[in-house]
Parts: sequence; C-alpha cells; structure tokens
Amino acid sequence: QYLKRLKVAGLFAAGILTFVLLYGAWLAYLPIFLGDAPFNASPLVIGLILASVNVVSAIVASQLGRITQRFSAMSLVKAAYPVYAVSLAMIPLMPALGFFILPAMALGVAQAINLPSIQIEVAGLAPLEHRAAFMSVNTMMLRLGQTVGPLLMGLAYVYTSPDTAFFAAALLALLALPAAVALGTLAKGISGAQ
Repeated sequence: QYLKRLKVAGLFAAGILTFVLLYGAWLAYLPIFLGDAPFNASPLVIGLILASVNVVSAIVASQLGRITQRFSAMSLVKAAYPVYAVSLAMIPLMPALGFFILPAMALGVAQAINLPSIQIEVAGLAPLEHRAAFMSVNTMMLRLGQTVGPLLMGLAYVYTSPDTAFFAAALLALLALPAAVALGTLAKGISGAQ
C-alpha cells in the first residue's frame, strides 16, 4: 500500500531517470565520443574525465549536511535536473579535451545533490518496519535505469548522430523538471494534510 503512493512512484521514476542519464549518455557513450575523431582521446584521458565526476560529486556530497540545512531534499532534486541538462548539452559543444572538465564538474554537482536527496525522501516516506524493503525496491529501480539507459541513448547515438544522444539526454533531464516540481508540490500537500 505504501509503494502505491504517487510520491513514492515519482521518486522511483526520478531514480530511474537519473541512472538513464548517467549510464545512458555519460558512462556508455562519452568514452566512445571522446575516443573518436576529432578528439582521439587516450584511455587514460577518458578515464580521468570520467573520474573527475566522482571527485566533484564526493566533495559536494560531503557538504550535503550543510546544504540540506538551507534547502529541502526535494528542492535539491528539482535543482539537479537543469544542471544535468546543461552538463549533457555542453558535451557536443566542447572545442577541446581540456574543456570536458566543465560538463564533468556540472554532472558531479548534479549527482551529489540528486541521488542522496532521492534516498532521503524515499527513506522518509517508508515506515520503519518496511524501510529495508523500500530501499531494496529503490535500488532495483536504479538498476532498471542503469540497464535501460544505454539502450535508449544508443538508439539516438546509432540512428541519428553521436551529438544527438547527449542533446536527447539533456532534453530528457529538462522534461523531468516539471515532474519534479509537481512532485514537490504534491509532497507539500501531503505534509500540509498530515
């Protein structure tokens, strides 16, 4: 019954979408994009660019306690999707390898404020006796996004152009924003009712 709540379904959908963006565009196709002309990046350089996301994400996430004192977890989820969109849309526009640190940093910030915030919201909705089950279902949703993401972005990558995969992912992130806003409004309504 708890899992049927609209807000819970929305948070699970947000988790799926996040992993579609991360695994679909960034982790699956950025290495191919960088390895091809005109960049012809070496595996080392590609690895450093991919790793920089985690470094930025770890730094920002370490400050999340302070950030959540000023902003609610739901506000951070809403804020993350425009940052995802900007970071992914920047990728095809980068003129040289050194500039890829910019979308990597933006993506790292989005990841750091989004994923923990979704986890906070999901855990907060779960009654104590069902919390482990809630988190297990949430993890399953993330793995679904991880699986589907490369397939979805692959369609854009193969049937149009490599650039389109990143622009499509950016558009998907932008489309998620109204849904996140609606979810936040719903959450306030539920809180007010309680």
